[in-house]
Amino acid sequence: MTVLNELYAHDPFEADEQTGFDEGFFALERELLELPCVRECAVVRTELPDLGETVVVAFVPVSADQEAAGRRAILAACERCLPWLFGHVVAVDRIPRAADGSVRAGKLIDQALPQIARDLMSPVAMSD
Repeated sequence: MTVLNELYAHDPFEADEQTGFDEGFFALERELLELPCVRECAVVRTELPDLGETVVVAFVPVSADQEAAGRRAILAACERCLPWLFGHVVAVDRIPRAADGSVRAGKLIDQALPQIARDLMSPVAMSD
């Protein structure tokens, strides 16, 4: 499983909030690496309309019957590691990557937005 670092320019002189994010992000990364129901995932920090700053985790479940368990486990990890940010988890067929293996964050967010919108309109869908 591959979990890539968040795609943003890090300024080592930024406030403690950024340092807190870094610590939480790496704790989240460690937890995701250990989940048996997740084949691959990527974490992207973004700004979503009406939600503000958000962490979106897209994951490829090891099998279709593991999708709900993966979503619940990842969401719980987001809440533990980055409780001050809204976390959203989306199952995908594959993580879009550039030729060098890095996550294509824009394409990933575009791919995840329809599911995020559906989940926000129907919170029951998020808790399956």
